[in-house]
Amino acid sequence: MDGKTRPCPSCGAPLPNTASFCPHCAENIRYRQAVKSPAHRWWRRWLIRGVLLTALALAAVMLYDYAAPDVYDAWGELTYTLNGNDYRLFLTFRSDATPESEYTVQVEEDESYDRASKLFITHVASGVDAGRMFNQQTDSIQVRVLQPPDTPSPVICHAPSYAADPRSDGLLVAQLDFTGQSRGPVEVEWTIRMKNGDTILLRQTINFEPVDTIHYYPEDYDMDTIEDLQALVDQIQDEVPPPTVVRLHLPPVHYAGGLTIDRRAINLSGSVDEKNMRTAFLGPVVLSPEAEPLCVVENIDFRGSGAGTGLTVASQYRIQNCAFIGWDTGLLVGGDAWADPAGCLFEDNEVGFRFNSAGNYVNYTNFHNNTFLRNGIAVDLVRVPGSKSIDFAGCRFSGNETAILNPTGHSIDNRHITFE
Repeated sequence: MDGKTRPCPSCGAPLPNTASFCPHCAENIRYRQAVKSPAHRWWRRWLIRGVLLTALALAAVMLYDYAAPDVYDAWGELTYTLNGNDYRLFLTFRSDATPESEYTVQVEEDESYDRASKLFITHVASGVDAGRMFNQQTDSIQVRVLQPPDTPSPVICHAPSYAADPRSDGLLVAQLDFTGQSRGPVEVEWTIRMKNGDTILLRQTINFEPVDTIHYYPEDYDMDTIEDLQALVDQIQDEVPPPTVVRLHLPPVHYAGGLTIDRRAINLSGSVDEKNMRTAFLGPVVLSPEAEPLCVVENIDFRGSGAGTGLTVASQYRIQNCAFIGWDTGLLVGGDAWADPAGCLFEDNEVGFRFNSAGNYVNYTNFHNNTFLRNGIAVDLVRVPGSKSIDFAGCRFSGNETAILNPTGHSIDNRHITFE
């Protein structure tokens, strides 16, 4: 002990410096320092838990987004990535590979029509066809038409199928049938379900534009001579503007000269009498109208005397059930036009049918059921627009010096041709 003292804080008695209580008053003189209990940071624990739960939720969402199927919905075209490859999918009603989200067609009330909705699939980087490769990754492809429930003539949609087209080995086509009484707009919806669970919806709209039709019959108008007929055609071209459709019904006579239609498109329909005499032109006929809705020439004979061209077409026409006999060239498709013969006879011509068009428009390529007899060259494909294959199914070639001359190597399907 050091002998030092201090007074008791309670009674004042002297106490040793080291004393912890006073023997006089028994008071405790060495106070304990209160120790603060640590605060319970409950909110910190919940914050940590919340952060962890949030992180887990975000991870779950990201995992779901990565693994869950996606739905793609577009009009006309879209880009879809699959296995690291970018594919371009697009719809069109055109013969060339141009996307078309909306299509308008002119319709006559009493007519029937068909159009094809086409699905093209290409690689984005190269533009090369990728249809077959892409379709191997699809589970199903369906097409349906969404249309007003009260339409008097519903659009009929056929299941999609592959089309034989050298531009696109995997081209899918859905045929649509409708009439002049169909009403729109209607929506064509392609549904592509992928094997990975994704769904692709591609859509198009079809609008129907009703147009008036004027019929000209021989009992109502003078058309017994080539002069009368040409005068009537000139009057029609002066007085009837497009888009009104003109149908000229010809009597079963043989016109001594030729006919020219060069301003507006006119449909020409021949007839036959009880003696089996058909409408015929003995002079050259030229069809080169400026306004070019698709028209028809049907049931007409073009009879020549060894020179000239029977029918020159420089517009968009279908040639059906016609005969071309005794010409230097029976049927010439020229200018930048497209025309397709079907069910026609080409006989004793130097060239039966010559295609020499500088255009790019392509329409029907089914040149079916034509007969080529004793021509120098039956078919001469000098220049044919596009690259779509021409199908000669049901055609018969007999006695021709050359059946098909194809200097440009245009794609043709001759599997169902009869050569004699």
